[in-house]
Amino acid sequence: MDKFWQALSHLLPPGYAFPRNPGSVVMRWLRAWAQVLRAHHEFVDSATQQWLPHRTCSRLEEWEEALGLPDTCFNGEQSAEQRRTNMLARLRGDIDLPHVDSSAESPGAIKAYLARYGYQVEVWYSTPFRAGRNRVGDRLGALSGILNIRVLYLCQPFRTGENRVGQRLRICTEDGTEIECLLARIAPARFQINVIYL
Repeated sequence: MDKFWQALSHLLPPGYAFPRNPGSVVMRWLRAWAQVLRAHHEFVDSATQQWLPHRTCSRLEEWEEALGLPDTCFNGEQSAEQRRTNMLARLRGDIDLPHVDSSAESPGAIKAYLARYGYQVEVWYSTPFRAGRNRVGDRLGALSGILNIRVLYLCQPFRTGENRVGQRLRICTEDGTEIECLLARIAPARFQINVIYL
């Protein structure tokens, strides 16, 4: 049942002047007016959705202009999904730390920061193995001041609900220079960054 037509027909006063027969002129006119109202409602709903940052398609350029995007770390042509990811990462702001006194250069914070841009990584600092603190299977490192970041999936697979029709089944970046640029913003200067790509 068309809800707009049903609501309009209930607004008519009772009596012979306004017949309820679906073939009558009054009911056909109400059906046509209900279609106009439904089309207007759908237009307003779709226009409202375009101003939501996580759903926009036609207003993406306006959001980017307001946020100072495109990001200088991401050179070249970007897909609409990558542009939306960068926009949402910029809107979310700085790194979310689990505690007030947490360090922004902790492995968990760096991992969460890169996850905002769509990268899954493993992060560890080169530290020497110590009996009593480390366990069997831990890395035998050295205190060398190297921040190791292993990028797990440089190619993102197509995901239902996230990607759109017409996009590639695997979205790969040509190189990982954007990851190194993002890390240079937050990684401490005393550490050398070693990015390992898989």
